[in-house]
Amino acid sequence: MEQKEERLVVTVDRGQAKQNPDWLAIEWPLTIIVNGRHYITLLASPSHLEELALGFTFNKGLLAAKRDIKSLVLTANGRQAELELNRSSAVQASKCLAKPAGGRTLSAAQIVSLMEEFSAASALFRETGAVHAAALAGEEILVFREDVARHNAIDKLAGNLILAEGDATSLCLLTSGRISAEVVSKSCRMGIGLLISRSAPTSLGVQMAEEVGMTLVGFARGQRFNIYCNPWRVEI
Repeated sequence: MEQKEERLVVTVDRGQAKQNPDWLAIEWPLTIIVNGRHYITLLASPSHLEELALGFTFNKGLLAAKRDIKSLVLTANGRQAELELNRSSAVQASKCLAKPAGGRTLSAAQIVSLMEEFSAASALFRETGAVHAAALAGEEILVFREDVARHNAIDKLAGNLILAEGDATSLCLLTSGRISAEVVSKSCRMGIGLLISRSAPTSLGVQMAEEVGMTLVGFARGQRFNIYCNPWRVEI
């Protein structure tokens, strides 16, 4: 499914106007139906929508693993995700944050290298300037997702883990957006111990990461970055 569309715009440069083609990121409504009931409508990039539906409901505590899913079908030309869960899933899936065990340890040079790879992978951002990105990585990027909303990009990673029945405890998470408390919460539910962003964290994001034992790295740009809490996962 296309993630961008072309539109003619009027570009004004030094007082001179010129009509040029430009790329716009497509914003797509996705309604998530859980066990026959409307749960939420998200605005997202129209890619990896099954992952988004699963990752969002996982991060809301409605499911814990792939075994909780009876079926998932995209309908209405990809604008609706109909998710059937085992009836006990919502009770079993805890919303509490568990402290990440261990977690990926990286050197300063590895963090710089990963963020360079991360920036280079953001093709849709370079074309539109209107999307965020998130990735799961070890010593290199393993899963990369883009979306018009930074939370959606992270939810897609969670959905990918559920479908693959993967384990993220030995991985780190890279993101382009600010690190809010909600981003920390989503990352922690995935088992992430090291969260790296090229943007800044919020005060509550740092406080929550410190309490659960997550290493928070922000402003990772070029050769520089800040470590906000639990620095032991970064080898200096």
